[in-house]
Amino acid sequence: MFKPYKYTKEESAISCRNIDSIIGYYVNQAEKKSFKTSRQYTKTIAPNIKRDNSFNKGSLFKAKILISSFMIIMGILILVTRVVVPVVGIYASSEDYMPVIAPIPSGFDARDFVSVDDKDKNKEDFQFLELSKKKLPGVEYVNVDGIEYPKALEEKIEERKNVPDKFYITIPKLNIIDAVVETNSKNFDPKHALGHYNGSCLPDEACNTFIFGHSTFKSTPNKYKKGDYTAVFARLDELEYGDEFFVNYRGKTYRYIVELTKIDKPENINPLEEPLPKSLGKYDNTVELFTCTPPGTTKYRLSVVGKYVE
Repeated sequence: MFKPYKYTKEESAISCRNIDSIIGYYVNQAEKKSFKTSRQYTKTIAPNIKRDNSFNKGSLFKAKILISSFMIIMGILILVTRVVVPVVGIYASSEDYMPVIAPIPSGFDARDFVSVDDKDKNKEDFQFLELSKKKLPGVEYVNVDGIEYPKALEEKIEERKNVPDKFYITIPKLNIIDAVVETNSKNFDPKHALGHYNGSCLPDEACNTFIFGHSTFKSTPNKYKKGDYTAVFARLDELEYGDEFFVNYRGKTYRYIVELTKIDKPENINPLEEPLPKSLGKYDNTVELFTCTPPGTTKYRLSVVGKYVE
């Protein structure tokens, strides 16, 4: 039977010392290896990781620059192709539009821009003569008390005999409040009130109400409240799509939203034409505000059309 060897006291002490030294040796070697690995990491691996981080940051920055540049270029292309080119094309293809006018240089008298025809009038009072005796082609008219009406409106002629001699218009954006409009005006020089074209529709009818008035240089004070209407529409060209104005007729207020603006030659104007096409088989209730343009000249005509809204 196997019997284990029994160490003496001295042999046991030596063996313990040997085990301690062996353990210490391996522990020491492990510490050295760990230290060496740490130094190697510091010298080789860590710098590489740092360089990789800097490389990633640089790539990200370049990517942002490329994306931003691409978006800017695409925005410019869309602006040019969808806005600039169509607008230029429209103006280039139509001779009826007002030509582009260069900024007025300092030292010039704005009266130098008045058309030659106006200068030849020897400072006569301007009149909207292009509005006189206008009729729609192919339409038969009847004369009632000096007013020409389409024959199709004979049923309404009696009603029109009782219309008020004036009504009022308010344009908040132009600081015009309750300016007087003379109904069925025969005066084409509306110095003392705006003119409602003789025979055109009235606000309570489903067609176009034509209102004309003078304009002059924008620097001229608007004294319509004192009865001077020579500058009442000087800022009419500032009205834009979506602006509102109001007409007070027979005690009722009609609200209109600007639908379009147009510029044309005087000889092309017909105040009896409907400015908007039919909607659902009938014309809309509209008001057309009419004056000369550019402000201070009489070469072209500006129309601002508002559509009635509830």
